[in-house]
Amino acid sequence: MNYLRKLLHILLVSVLFCFSVFGQVPPSETNFIAPLNIPLVLAGTFGELRSNHFHSGIDIKTKGKEGLPVIAIEDGYVSRVKVTPSGYGKALYITHYNGYVSVYAHLKYFHLDIASYLIDEQYSRQKFAVDLFPDKEVLVYEKGDTIAWTGNSGSSTAPHLHFEIRDAKTQKVINPLLFGFKAKDTTSPTIKNLHIYPLDHQAIINGKNDTLRIPVKKDTASKYVINQDNIILDGLIGFGIDVYDQLDNAPNKNGVYSIELNLDSTLIYKHDMDGFHFSETRYINSLMDYHAKKKYAIKPQKSFKDPNNELSIYDTLINDGRIVFNSQENHQAEYTVKDIEGNTARLNFNFKSDSSIKVPLVHKQGELFTYNSENKFQDENISLTIEPNSLYDDINFSYKVLQGQNDLISDIHCIHHEETPIHSAFSIAIAQDSLDVLHRDKAVICLLQKGAAVSCLSTKWVNDTLRAKSRTFGQYGVVIDSIAPSIKTKSFSYDLSVANFMSFIVEDTLSGVNTYKAFVDGDWILLDYDAKNKTLTHYFDGKIKPGQHELEIIVTDMVKNEKRLKLKFVR
Repeated sequence: MNYLRKLLHILLVSVLFCFSVFGQVPPSETNFIAPLNIPLVLAGTFGELRSNHFHSGIDIKTKGKEGLPVIAIEDGYVSRVKVTPSGYGKALYITHYNGYVSVYAHLKYFHLDIASYLIDEQYSRQKFAVDLFPDKEVLVYEKGDTIAWTGNSGSSTAPHLHFEIRDAKTQKVINPLLFGFKAKDTTSPTIKNLHIYPLDHQAIINGKNDTLRIPVKKDTASKYVINQDNIILDGLIGFGIDVYDQLDNAPNKNGVYSIELNLDSTLIYKHDMDGFHFSETRYINSLMDYHAKKKYAIKPQKSFKDPNNELSIYDTLINDGRIVFNSQENHQAEYTVKDIEGNTARLNFNFKSDSSIKVPLVHKQGELFTYNSENKFQDENISLTIEPNSLYDDINFSYKVLQGQNDLISDIHCIHHEETPIHSAFSIAIAQDSLDVLHRDKAVICLLQKGAAVSCLSTKWVNDTLRAKSRTFGQYGVVIDSIAPSIKTKSFSYDLSVANFMSFIVEDTLSGVNTYKAFVDGDWILLDYDAKNKTLTHYFDGKIKPGQHELEIIVTDMVKNEKRLKLKFVR
C-alpha cells in the first residue's frame, strides 16, 4: 500500500510540474471537498478588517468544541508544518497537484505521522516554535484523509478552524469561497455610517475642514438612506463607508466582499476581496479610516487611495477616488455593497458642491513630513528616523515632552498621534547618560498609556543612547525591568504516574517572556507554550521513563531576568 501511494505520488508530482509550466486550474474547475464534515458556519470571512492585517482565510465554527477531524480537501503532500505560541498556533500546509496550497490553523493535534515528524524535529532543535518544510515524499495524503483535529491554539480566541487557499507558486491568498465551498448566507450587508473627508487643508465640508460622519438608516431590506440634508462640499474630497455582513446561523459581524461607489452615474470606485499578497496586508491601515478605528472603535473603509497605498484589490479607481468639486452643482451618489453570494445593500445620498463659500484657511501646526522621503526629528533627549514610504501620506509631524512619572526613568516623549498609522517601523533613540551600571542592561523603551508601560520594544544600547524600532506613534518612555518572570504550577503533583501532561503558568509583567525551557534529570523536554493563556505544558511523550525525576524550568524575559523552578515528581 505504501509502495502504491508513493508511486501515485511520483505520478502526481509530474502533473504538478505540468501545472507549474502551463498554469494552475481555475478555482471553478477544482473539485475540493470541505475541510470539516459539518455544515460550514463562518465566524470570519476572507479579507475581513483585522488589527494591522486583512483576514487571509475563513474561520469555520466548530460548535464551540475542539477535536473535530480536519480532512484533506484534495490529494497532496504536507509542504509545511508551523508551530508558534501565538499567531496561527499549530498550522498545517498541504500542497495539491492543481497549483494550490490549503492551510489549516489553530489546530489541537496532528495526524500521528505528522505529529511524530514534528516532535522529532522539535527535540532535535530543542525548540517548541518551529517552521518545517518536509520533503515531498515524507507525508502524503489523499482527499478525505484525516490530517489533524481542530483546536484553539495560537492567537485564536475560541475553538475554530482557520482555513486558507493559496497559490502554490506565489503564495497569494485566494478567497476560499471562490472554490465552491458553501456557507449559508441569505442576508444583505449592513451599512452603518457614511464618511466624507477633506483631502487637503483647503477642502470644505459644511463650512469646516473636518471629516463628516453621517449615520445611515434602513429604508427597506436592502436600501439605506442618510439622516442628513444639505451637505455642501468644496475642494478635494473623498468618501468612505462603515459596513459589515452577517451570514445565516451565526451572529458574527463579518467583512463584505465588494464595495462600489457611483457618482453622478459614473463608477469611480470598486474593490473586491478575491485575493491579495501577504506583502500587501498591512496596507489595511490605509484602506480603513485608522483615525476612526483608534478614536471611535469603528472601521470605515475609504473609497479613495492614499499616495503610499500599494493594495492590488482595486478594480476601478478614477483619480484615486480623490474628487475635486469646484463648481455649483447638485450631485447624486450611490454605494453598492455585496457579499460573495451576491446579496446587496445600497445607500443613495445627494449633496451639493459650491465653490462660492469661502472660510478662513486653517494652517496645520507641526513640521511637514513627506511620505516618500526620509524624515528625521531631533530634540534634546530624543531622535527619530522615518524611512521613505513608511507613511501613507504627508503629515504635519507633532512632538511634545511631558515629565516622567511612576516607574519611568525618562521623560514621556509624545511622538505624533496614535491615530496616525505607519507602515514600516521607525527608529527611536533616547539619550540616557545618567543611568548606573547596575540598571543599564535592564532599561527598555516602552509604549505608554496614561503614563504606564503597556508594551516594551526590543531595545539595545549604542553608547549612551537606547535604541529601538516601532510601528506605532504614541507616548514612549524608558523603564527599568528588574523583576524576573514568575512560574506557578497549574496541573502538577508529585505523583504523575498516570497523568497525560503537566502544566505551569508563566507571566512577566513588563518586558515580556522571551525564552522558556525545561529539563528532566538534565535532559531537555518539550514544552508547548500557549501565549494567550500564559501556559507551559509538557505532554508526556515517552521520553521520561518510570521512576523519580527532577524537573527544572527556566524562563527569561527580554532583558534576561531569569526565573528557575525545581520540582521532584514520580512517573
